[in-house]
Amino acid sequence: MDFETREEIDGVRLSFSCIPKSRLQHQRNVVPLGAMYTPLNNKSNIQVLPKEEMLACRQCRAIANPFVTVNNEIWTCPFCGFTNRLVLNQIDPDTNNYVLPPALHETSSTVEYQTGRLSSLPPIFFYVVDTCFVADDVEEFQSLKESLIISLSLLPENALVGLITFGKHVQIHDLLSNDNRAYTFNGSKEYTLDQLSKSLGLLAPGLNIHHSRQAHGSGVDDILGTIGRKFLQPVNIVEYQLTNIIENLATNTFPHSKFKERPERATGAALNTASLLLNALLGDHIKTTGGHLLCFIGGACTSGYGKIVDNLLKEPMRSHHDIEKAQQSTLPSAPTTSTKTKVDTSLFKSARTFYKKITSNLVSMGLSCNFFIGSYDQVGLYEMDEICYKTGGVVVMSDSFSTAIFKQSFIKFFKKQDEDNSEYLDMGFNATLEVRATSDLKVEGLIGNATALPVRKDNPFAEKTVSQTVLGEGSTNSWKLCNVNPQSTYALYFEKLDSGFTSFAFVQFLFHYQHASGEMRLRVTTVPLSIIPDSDIVNLERGFDQEAALVLLARDAINKMQPDNTNAKNKPIITQLAVVKNLDKNLVDFCTRFSVFTPGILESFRLSSSYALLPQFLYHLRRSPFINVFNNSPDETSFVRHVFMHEDVNNSLIMIQPTLLSYDIDTFGAVDETTGLVITEPEPVLLDSLSLGHSKILLLDTFFHILIHHGKKVAEWRKAGYHEQPEYVHFKEFLEAPKKEAMEILMDRFPLPRFIDCDEGGSQARFLMAKLNPSTSYATNPNHLFGFGDRFDVFTDDTSLQSFMEHIQRIVTAQK
Repeated sequence: MDFETREEIDGVRLSFSCIPKSRLQHQRNVVPLGAMYTPLNNKSNIQVLPKEEMLACRQCRAIANPFVTVNNEIWTCPFCGFTNRLVLNQIDPDTNNYVLPPALHETSSTVEYQTGRLSSLPPIFFYVVDTCFVADDVEEFQSLKESLIISLSLLPENALVGLITFGKHVQIHDLLSNDNRAYTFNGSKEYTLDQLSKSLGLLAPGLNIHHSRQAHGSGVDDILGTIGRKFLQPVNIVEYQLTNIIENLATNTFPHSKFKERPERATGAALNTASLLLNALLGDHIKTTGGHLLCFIGGACTSGYGKIVDNLLKEPMRSHHDIEKAQQSTLPSAPTTSTKTKVDTSLFKSARTFYKKITSNLVSMGLSCNFFIGSYDQVGLYEMDEICYKTGGVVVMSDSFSTAIFKQSFIKFFKKQDEDNSEYLDMGFNATLEVRATSDLKVEGLIGNATALPVRKDNPFAEKTVSQTVLGEGSTNSWKLCNVNPQSTYALYFEKLDSGFTSFAFVQFLFHYQHASGEMRLRVTTVPLSIIPDSDIVNLERGFDQEAALVLLARDAINKMQPDNTNAKNKPIITQLAVVKNLDKNLVDFCTRFSVFTPGILESFRLSSSYALLPQFLYHLRRSPFINVFNNSPDETSFVRHVFMHEDVNNSLIMIQPTLLSYDIDTFGAVDETTGLVITEPEPVLLDSLSLGHSKILLLDTFFHILIHHGKKVAEWRKAGYHEQPEYVHFKEFLEAPKKEAMEILMDRFPLPRFIDCDEGGSQARFLMAKLNPSTSYATNPNHLFGFGDRFDVFTDDTSLQSFMEHIQRIVTAQK
C-alpha cells in the first residue's frame, strides 16, 4: 500500500513504514519515527458499527482489528499477546464457515463505533464581539454585524448561543429581555469564578444552578437553571431576539485623542469573562459537551489584563526583537514610566501568563477558542495564540471585517458534511486521542492543536507506552482535542526499541469524539509497521516517506521556537540561528547516511529518488516564514505557524515549498504531437527564477496567497486590449485560464487565501520574487545590468539551492 492510499483510507502518513529490528540501527536513520494522523479523515467512507460489534482485549484494552491472530474461537492481541475468546454466531451459507466480526475484516483498519451515549447539551457557539470601532470604521462594524446575523442561520437549530461584547468594559447580554439588557463588568479588573457568579446571581439562594439540575431532569433548561437561561439559549428560540441585539449594537469607544491615543480595548477581560461564565453555567456538565468561543477582534488590547501595548500611539508595538529581549531577561522588568518611545517588554510575559489561565479553563471544559481578526495593525495574537492552539481553534486574519477573506472564511467555518442534505456540521467536538503501541515502540509526544492529559492509572499498559523522551505535548499517551475538523492533523513521535522475533510493530489510535449529531463515537485506526533486518536497506528505502518526514522535522523545529518552549525553566533560549543550524546538521547526517559517494570526489555524490527531495524541502523550510521571521510581525508569525500546525501533509508541503504553474503563450492551445490533444493545462515548473518569462503567466500557490504573475509582453498585450478583440479569442482564453485554476483553489481553501493579480516589475510581484530560488541574482553576476536581456535577477543575499546543495555535498564527501 503506497503512502497516499494509506492516507486516504486511514488518515495516516508514516515517516518509516519499515523499521530496523534494533534500536541502534534506527537511530542512525536521523529522521524521527513518527506519524501524521488526521482523525476525521473524510477521503474515504468509514465503516460505522454499533457498539455491540466492538471487541476489546481483556488485559490491555486494545480494540480488535484486522491484524489480530485468530485461531478457532480465540483471538490474540498483537499489543500484549493476551488471548481472548471470540464468539462466532453467523455462518456463511455458501461456505458453511463462521463469519468473522466486521472489525476483523482486512478492510477494517479504520472503524468507527457508535457508543449509544449522547451529549447532555447541544454544541455551544458563544460570540465574543469587539465593538471598539472609531467613527471612520462604521461601515466595517456594520459589515461585521451582518456576518454575525448570517452565521445564526448556519448553526444547527438546537445549538446554544450567547453573546458578549467588549470595548473598554465587557457586557454580557441577556437574551430573554426585551429591552436589550446587559450586565457590565470592569475591563481593567480580573474576576474570579465566584465573583462573576455572585454578580450574576448564579449562587443566590434557590437559584443555584447546580442544585436545580439535581432536583429536575437533564434537559437544557434544567441544566442551565433559571438564571443561566438568560445567557445561553437554543438558537431556534432566541434567533429573533439575538438578531435584534446585534443590529442595535453601538460602537463602544470611549473619548480619546484620535491622533495621540489608541482606543481602550479590553480583549483579555472579555475572554476571561466568557470562559468564567461558561464554567459557571455548565457546572458538572463541562466534560460532556463541546462548542466554540467565536472571538472577533478589531484591534490591539490596550486596557486591563492581557494588554500588549499602552494606549499612547507614541509607544510602538512590540517586535520579534523586543520579545526575544523580554525572554532573555532573567529579572522581571518593571513597567515603563518614561516619556520616551520605548516598548514595554514587561507586558509580554504578563499577557502570556494571563492567557495561560484562560487556556486551562477552556481545555477543562472541552471548548475551543477561535479568533477572527479584522485589523491592519497587530492585535496581540502572539500573546493569545496558546488559547486557540491548545484548544484546536482556527485563526482567520484579515485587514478588515469587510473583506472577502473574512466573510467567506467565516461562512466556511460552518461548512456542512458532504453527505446529501446533511444537516450536521463537518466537525467534531470535545474529543480525546489515545495512542497504544506494541512493546518495541514508545510515544515521545504530540505536536499539534492538542493538550496533554494525565496517563490513565487504571491501565498499567498505558504507562509502558510512554517514553522518557519528551517532544511537544509529551509524558503521556492521551491528549485533549477540543475541536477537530477534516483537516486537523497531529504529528506523533515514537521511540524505537529493540524488537524481538516479531515481523510487525503496531500502533493503534483511539479517537473518541462528539459527533455533530450529539452522539459520542469512537474511531479506531490500527497501523502496522514492518520489522526488517538491520541490513535490509532496500525495504527501508521503499518504506521511507520523505514528505511526511519533512513535516515531522518542520513541526519539531517550529515547536522549539514557540514562546513557551524558549522561555521554559532550566532551558536555554532557542534562537532562529540555533534551529537553522540543527536542521543543517540533520541534513548533513541524513545525506551521509543515505547517499552514495566516493570520499573526496564531489561529483560522485548521489541520492536515490526516495531521498532526493528532502534536502530541497529543508532548503525551502529554512527560508520559510515559519523559521525565518525577518520582515514579519509577531502576529503574522503566530498566524502562519498556527495554520501550519493544523494542516495535513499535502497542505504543509505547499506552505514550505509553494507550487508554481506556468502558462506559455507559445504552447497554449497547441496540439500535442504525442497525444493529439490541445494543450490547455498549465505546466508545473520549478520554484526558480529561471521559470520567469516575458511571454508567460505564472500561478503561485503559497497556501496563504494565490498569485497570478503576467510576463512583460503579456501585460503589454492586455493593456493594449487585444483580449477584447474578436480575432484574439485565443489570447482571451489564455488570460482566463489561470484565473479559473485559481478559483478552484480558492473554493476549497480555509482560511481563504489572499488573491493577488500582478504584472512583471510591479510592486505586488515581490510576493513571487521572495519565494523563488535565486539561481540568477546580482550576486552570481554583479556586472549584469538589471532590465537588459532575458535574464531575471532576484535581488537577495540568500544562497541559491544549487550553492546550498554543493556546500552540503562538499561537507559529506570530505568525511572519511
